[in-house]
Amino acid sequence: MDAPGVMPGKAVEYPTRDGRPMGETDDHRDEMKDYAINVLKDHFKDDPQVYVSGSNFIYYTEGILADCVSPDTYVVKGVPKHQRDVFKVWEEGGRIPCFVLEVTSRGTRREDLGDKMTKYRDDLRAEEYFLFDLRGEWIPERLRGYALEGGTYQPIEPSSSGRLASGSLGLDLGVQDGHLRFFVPGAADPLPTPDERAELERARADRSEEEVRRLRAELESLRKSGPKGSPPSPTP
Repeated sequence: MDAPGVMPGKAVEYPTRDGRPMGETDDHRDEMKDYAINVLKDHFKDDPQVYVSGSNFIYYTEGILADCVSPDTYVVKGVPKHQRDVFKVWEEGGRIPCFVLEVTSRGTRREDLGDKMTKYRDDLRAEEYFLFDLRGEWIPERLRGYALEGGTYQPIEPSSSGRLASGSLGLDLGVQDGHLRFFVPGAADPLPTPDERAELERARADRSEEEVRRLRAELESLRKSGPKGSPPSPTP
């Protein structure tokens, strides 16, 4: 039986855009792409079966274009790590996101708690759904998370430090200086971005080189001064 709205025998084209403008603020884009997506990609870079993406369409019913959603950030485990225009669940062995993050605001609150939450919970059955309110417009604590239990989303209780544990990622989410951050459980500092990681590695390399130069200078100074406490040479 053909899907509703699909011409019999005609191949279905799955759009990469819905024709509506992407009304993102600079801050929203920075939180979503420059931090969340990049950090998670970096964290899972050595696992070839973890796909991290965001702002593209997830189609979850073959032939039904309305059965789609576009999370700000999401993670799918058990699928190859490669670039995709859209994510089609039936072409990915039925794999679905285990983690979904939306950067929310007063203007998107109704959708984030309504249509999107319903799709993540009832249609995709995503294990975890997180909401980050960048400007604290309707979430005073800025960050909320939900875990799927018995077919419903139950709030994830914050730890004593205020962080929320993501069991699917094995990471904690928290707010630091007003920004969303990911933490290895128990760590004081958040996961760095790829650029921050590169800068840290350069700094470590510079310190190592400086230490090598210092030790070489000390050894050269000792060599030139000779052994300390040596008796004077006998006079002929």
